Amino acid sequence: MTASPLRHMLAALPLLALALPAALAAGETPAPAAAEPARASTGWGHPIYDIAPDPAVRFGVLDNGMRYAILKNGTPKDTAVVRLGFDIGWIDEDEHELGLAHMIEHMAFNGSRNVPEGEMIKLLERLGLAFGADTNASTGFEDTIYKLDLPRTDTELVDTALMLMRETASELTIADDAVDRERGIIQSETRTRNTFAIRRLKHYLGFVAPDTRYAMRFRAEGTGSIIDSAPGRVLRDLYRRFYRPDNAALVVVGDIDPDMIEAKIRARFDDWTPTPPPTPTPRVDVEKGKVDLARGPAAANFVDPDVPHVVVIDRFAPYVEHRPIIAETDRSRLVALGTAIVNRRLQRIANAADAPIISGRASASDFFDIQRQAQVRVQAREGEWQRALEVGEQEWRRAVQHGFSDAELAEQLANFEQRYRDAASQQDTRRNRQLAESILSTARRDRIFITPQTSYDMFLAHKPEITAKAVSQAFAQHFALSDPLIHVSTKQAIPDAEQTILETWRNSAAQPVAAAQGRDGLAFAYDDFGKPSAIAEDTTIADLGVRTIRFENNVRLNLKFTDFERDRLRFALRIGSGKLALPATEMGQASFLSSVGALGGLGEHSYDELRQILAGHRLTYGFHAGEDQFSVRGSGTMADLPLQMRLSAAYISDPGLRSEMLSRWQTILPPYLAQLDATPQAVARAQVARLVADGNPRFGIPSEADLAGATLDAARRLIVPQFATAPIEISIVGDFDADAVIAAVAETFGALPPRAATFDEWESERVARFTADRSERVLTHAGAPDQALAMTIWPTTDDDDAQEEAAMQLLAGVMRLEMLERIREELGASYSPGASSSMSHIYRDFGTFSTSIVVAPEQADEVFAVIDTIARAFRDAPVDADLLDRARAPLLERIALSRRENGWWLRAIDEAQLRAERLDRVRSYEDRIRAVTPAMLQEAARRYLDPDEALRIRILHESLVP
Repeated sequence: MTASPLRHMLAALPLLALALPAALAAGETPAPAAAEPARASTGWGHPIYDIAPDPAVRFGVLDNGMRYAILKNGTPKDTAVVRLGFDIGWIDEDEHELGLAHMIEHMAFNGSRNVPEGEMIKLLERLGLAFGADTNASTGFEDTIYKLDLPRTDTELVDTALMLMRETASELTIADDAVDRERGIIQSETRTRNTFAIRRLKHYLGFVAPDTRYAMRFRAEGTGSIIDSAPGRVLRDLYRRFYRPDNAALVVVGDIDPDMIEAKIRARFDDWTPTPPPTPTPRVDVEKGKVDLARGPAAANFVDPDVPHVVVIDRFAPYVEHRPIIAETDRSRLVALGTAIVNRRLQRIANAADAPIISGRASASDFFDIQRQAQVRVQAREGEWQRALEVGEQEWRRAVQHGFSDAELAEQLANFEQRYRDAASQQDTRRNRQLAESILSTARRDRIFITPQTSYDMFLAHKPEITAKAVSQAFAQHFALSDPLIHVSTKQAIPDAEQTILETWRNSAAQPVAAAQGRDGLAFAYDDFGKPSAIAEDTTIADLGVRTIRFENNVRLNLKFTDFERDRLRFALRIGSGKLALPATEMGQASFLSSVGALGGLGEHSYDELRQILAGHRLTYGFHAGEDQFSVRGSGTMADLPLQMRLSAAYISDPGLRSEMLSRWQTILPPYLAQLDATPQAVARAQVARLVADGNPRFGIPSEADLAGATLDAARRLIVPQFATAPIEISIVGDFDADAVIAAVAETFGALPPRAATFDEWESERVARFTADRSERVLTHAGAPDQALAMTIWPTTDDDDAQEEAAMQLLAGVMRLEMLERIREELGASYSPGASSSMSHIYRDFGTFSTSIVVAPEQADEVFAVIDTIARAFRDAPVDADLLDRARAPLLERIALSRRENGWWLRAIDEAQLRAERLDRVRSYEDRIRAVTPAMLQEAARRYLDPDEALRIRILHESLVP
């Protein structure tokens, strides 16, 4: 259950948009196409003009006003998703109701007329739905959405899902005592989400749109006290006002019979009548406010010790209603192409040696439905916000004054066409969740839901008319905008901030800009890797449906064809032994290679040249340095796979390791390091693994000195020998032509010099020990003072015993359920306590079992005591059978679902030849989970959850530690 500002900001407020000059007169903006009458309307009454909606979606409206939509879809097979949305969010709350829309969302899980408090989650767990993963809800600026992801579509589960949604619609009890118990959970969630990113967003909204409900209601002052004190009757009144059939939309997408689902919806929801009865005007839309267009230029400075240095330039214009017509779609596409070219320019600047910026993005969109907005967002090098502001201002102006070249447009046209084409070819295996949420998003405004093929057809029809001149004009004419509002985030306050920022902007605006220099005529230099190897072995693992091939040079290839994702495949390349083959003192180099290896380019091409040469193809660049392998993982199409193999073979055989790679690393490292103490969780990620492993440098994040000491010479010295001879295993899963895949691999990796037939074991590097010092450790963070993290960690062992690994996985599952019951529901101390078991397959005899709870500092001792009590109970008696079943059922459903997912199969077979013995774990996974008994969990708890072996780690704000 989440309040999700970022999701809604991404949907309605562009994170990144393009600034255009205020000098453009309103008359220069293209006038909307002359209004034409709608030709028809959807089942929700949305007008249809000259773009056809997806005919497969069945839209309807019940007599009580509730809208519904149903779509039969088979990905993943035998599953469905249900979404129930209400038109109520933060902006709908009155002053005495701040935060209560989100609280009602929580109360939906805490008792209704036919489902007692505490039973809804347990009911769903017994049916195989995990809380959080399959059962959730969210509240945003404008809506509240309830979500159920069904792992099966049998009658019992479908009926239960619709019953629970019907209960949510009008039958919630919202009892006073239940409200009181939920207050602490809401406050814990708020506390957990109090990060610099949220604080920055609040400051930003308050600066650019202070007179709008969006700024006034986001993390509004006084929300906490209202959450703590609001009577249940206030929540019940808010619930009755907004949870009405005419204010709701239900969407069901999945492997279902639409006729059956429609009948069930009518039977379940037809009798829903609002209380109190509707009036002629059942609700009045709130006044959302406006951005003051006459206010600029203006500037503001957000200061936080953990925030990256970011410059955002915004301009606004009056809102224009959108209609789903081809003319508007074409005009928007021209602007989007221009924006993509600007983004490519900013990317080149960021990737250059001594780059003044880390990143930059631009776009043009709407600020919700109250204003048109344009924005450029640039992240600066540490402390260099002025240079970033100059880049943003000048690149915007360069694009408007000089437009774009044919070469620049050709690159982006190729990228756009690839995305349209791939989406169209893959539309028959779109995923249920994506479809349901896209359909639901059309409910609030008069939008229509169309197929990817329709989008592709419109692009192809428009393509002959797309020229550099047309894109340049549309881009420059898109908005007649206000003067800029400039928001700058820094770690230290800028003296006389507004004047200093505006002076920097004016000085930049006074500098002339020249047209960008386009580049063309480049061709990929890696066409011939030598003589292809012949196939030495070609066998099939029949029960897994996997074909295994070994070429004469010992490169190995695994193939598994599926129909889960049409015209899409996933691939993994495994090279050598990764970090295990590097000295323990070189872990900083490994991070360097993983983070910016792609930017090193190739011997013949820089990374930016590659992006231009290979435009129009979906490709993965570079490689990753993992614990026991170097790897390349990605997804694409059969059409692009031969090129992907050429690209990856070039990265392995001729890595560029160019100077811009090091320059980029030196640029991104300072802001990364600055955020390692931004929250308790960040501190845990940075420090706890190494602390637990007794200082082993292979664990956790390397020291600042090790990271800063990375060099290109050292990188080349470490990877080139391994890339030259180490084993290579390539796996492809999905929709592909096997003969074409084999040929592509043979001509690239199969043409490389012979590879080792087996891995070096690196036994001396596989040694890891749990720290012998079990005294409590106290670490510090620099985030919100009211946040703490309480961790309890026990040593276990490696994963050699597959059945024991399964038992420990379920022990973590039942531990989490008990923590949710006792720490979340009974104490109200933490929003989302977690437990996990990690039994290493890399380090001998090493593993951990851990719990992690974000709490208020003063509650840490209390939750530590609860963890001790739960662990003692697990040791003293067999786990309750129902508790085990509620942990096991969702896990079994996830396993069954995973076997219908290409990503899972890729992970399952990516070592099918070099680590063939581990395939038995794939075969036996479900059986091992089913075999776990309460007595086995008690035995595991006795063996590993020894109170004398536990290590407590407490992460507190730095001000609380002497």
